[in-house]
Amino acid sequence: MATTVRVTLQQFLAVPESKPYRELMDGEVCEKPMPNAAHGLLVARLNHLLTLYQDRNNTFHVMTEVRHIDVEHEWVFLPDVSITLKSRLAGPASSHGNPVEVMPDFAIEVLSPEDRPGMVTRKITYYRRAGVSLLWIVDPETETITVWERGGEPFEAARDAPLLASPILPEFALDVAALFAVLHAE
Repeated sequence: MATTVRVTLQQFLAVPESKPYRELMDGEVCEKPMPNAAHGLLVARLNHLLTLYQDRNNTFHVMTEVRHIDVEHEWVFLPDVSITLKSRLAGPASSHGNPVEVMPDFAIEVLSPEDRPGMVTRKITYYRRAGVSLLWIVDPETETITVWERGGEPFEAARDAPLLASPILPEFALDVAALFAVLHAE
């Protein structure tokens, strides 16, 4: 029977970052699953669309695979894409190699083939508990996006209607069908 070795936040942060990336959840060190091509295409496309929106509306930072830390709950996590309003950051987004200590306002996780359902559920629960206002779980296999909004029930985004990111990004609208079309482009 395998036993999980628990570590403290300080022990985890004392180990230099390496690949595969690691996260800390409830004292357990978890390797982030290695992404595949579908994961990479979707993250790149989402980052591109959000950066274009950011260029027109300079009120937030969009980041990919940035280490966030929640000292109170001793969690360290790397959302595939995180959006944090500039008004909530005490200074520039650069933390000189240190984890960002502000929870993102909007987090996007793109599932990898090796993601375990239990681990995904733990992350969703954590994001909601930590106060992330908007969470999208993007599933390349089923080509769906499940949305969690603060105080609301999760829902699956319609493929034939724009997916809004308000109130975090009031005028941002994602064409869901076009996002998944990148998986079929030749």
